[in-house]
Amino acid sequence: MCSYNSVNGVPACANSFLMNTILRDHWKWQENNYITSDCEAVLDIWQNHKYASSNAAGTALAFNNGMDTSCEYSGSSDISGAWNSKALNETIVDRALVRIYRGIIKAGYFDGSSAVYAKLGASNVNTPEAQKLARQAVSDGIVMLKNDKTLPLTLKSGSKVAMIGFWANDSSKLRGGYSGPAPYLRTPVYAAQQLGLSVKSATGPILQANSASDTWTTNALNAAGGSDYIIYFGGQDTSAAAEGKDRLSVAWPEAQVTLINKLAGLGKPLVIVQMGDMLDNTPLLSNKGVNSILWASWPGQDGGSGVLDIISGAKSVAGRLPVTQYPTNYTNLAMTDMALRPSGSNPGRTYRWYPTPIQSFGYGLHFTSFKVSADSFGPSFSIQSLLSNCTSAYKDNCPLPDLTVKVSNTGNRTSDFAALAFIKSTNGPAPYPIKTLVSYKRLRDIAAGTTASASLSWTLGNVARHDANGNTVIYPGNYEILLDEPVQARVNFTLTGTETVLDKWPTPP
Repeated sequence: MCSYNSVNGVPACANSFLMNTILRDHWKWQENNYITSDCEAVLDIWQNHKYASSNAAGTALAFNNGMDTSCEYSGSSDISGAWNSKALNETIVDRALVRIYRGIIKAGYFDGSSAVYAKLGASNVNTPEAQKLARQAVSDGIVMLKNDKTLPLTLKSGSKVAMIGFWANDSSKLRGGYSGPAPYLRTPVYAAQQLGLSVKSATGPILQANSASDTWTTNALNAAGGSDYIIYFGGQDTSAAAEGKDRLSVAWPEAQVTLINKLAGLGKPLVIVQMGDMLDNTPLLSNKGVNSILWASWPGQDGGSGVLDIISGAKSVAGRLPVTQYPTNYTNLAMTDMALRPSGSNPGRTYRWYPTPIQSFGYGLHFTSFKVSADSFGPSFSIQSLLSNCTSAYKDNCPLPDLTVKVSNTGNRTSDFAALAFIKSTNGPAPYPIKTLVSYKRLRDIAAGTTASASLSWTLGNVARHDANGNTVIYPGNYEILLDEPVQARVNFTLTGTETVLDKWPTPP
């Protein structure tokens, strides 16, 4: 799919360098493959990028430069205008049709009664196995960002639980913006009731600022007053960020923080379960009345059940942050500055370059404790020997020897553990990344008092850097492997030989 943005001043869907030189020629993405636009991106070429004199001209550019079909809501490109102007000809139309039909023929769309996909319906998707996997995905993906040993809660039939917040009992909030229809949508309140808990529920604000129109606090405090535990379900929904709508802040909404502070003042165990995109958790991390924070993102059809699996301790939490948690003032930076490396007023983007996150990429707490170590590695490898023994057509895929990581469960609870391996060095062009994730693996069900091993595979491309021309280059020198986040163990090794270009990047026009 060619995207909405431009690259070096050329809209992606009109960019022959991206679609032909890189994708089709350099990466050999050719057989049975076609390129579609992101929806309305063809219209953008003329209307928003001002790259063409008319919609018809922009449409012709897209097809002529490698796109094969335009995704649209209401006929927003001007294919007929491009054709009538003769800027789009029969050869290009035939090329697009051949690419599309090769793909759908290979997928079996014209195989008649023997077509595999033609026989599939909702029952083939909504299977017991798929339902089980959907629930597992929730508990596997939840990240615990704060816990003072409050979690897991000691819940039993009849335990009094207050469930407060905008998605505590609203099934419409469980799906993200790109989710299809679900066979069912199970809220946290539903899941708690299935456990036999005594639940009192009250909704809460989403994006509101504090105002005289507060209709939630009284009901929330009343629900929480007689409870043993308070679980607050907040964060953001698609009213904050969705297709065609970018959020302007990473701060928790003011009204939600105010309500959380009042709930924290009751002196009862308080668990925050955040939905949606990442927020700056500073006010919650510093509030001693907030005992635990879970990030559930968009939990989906069995979101309530999966969240309760973690809160109740039926499953042990082991998720890791897949994003960097930035401070609220980070959005003061110009969003049009796409530089990842620090420069001027830009302190850097992503975990590789930004030095002071609120909580780091890869961070995640557990109900138990783990100790991570590594078997001896190296201590040195010859770049030329590694390459001479590699049969891959793409040299950045040539493997390094596997890294064996040992994970010991030093606590008293069985749990998964995601083994993370980062690398850092001062080889190649400055500046140097803080660290780079090179491999990871989730180990399952490590029992208390036992040790498990993970064999982490990685490649020369994981260790390589990119030079000023975009070439992927492996550099000799010393490297340091960092295990886990925060770092628990370090391993050093050396690459010997001469620097080598693993992948020569095509020269832009």
